[in-house]
Amino acid sequence: MAVGVWVRTNFNDPELPEGSVGEVVTVHDDLGDGVDVRLSDGRLINILSHGLDPEAQPGR
Repeated sequence: MAVGVWVRTNFNDPELPEGSVGEVVTVHDDLGDGVDVRLSDGRLINILSHGLDPEAQPGR
């Protein structure tokens, strides 16, 4: 996982539907702290990387 990588969520949550797409903006040093992802709707979420799958960058 790296900053700038586009990802898609691979689980369903009442506030975050499965398949939500966003860009990784922070990768925390402690794996337990997860990564911060800016979703396409503008929300910033923190999530563990195992809840994410790679996604093609928009426009490609």
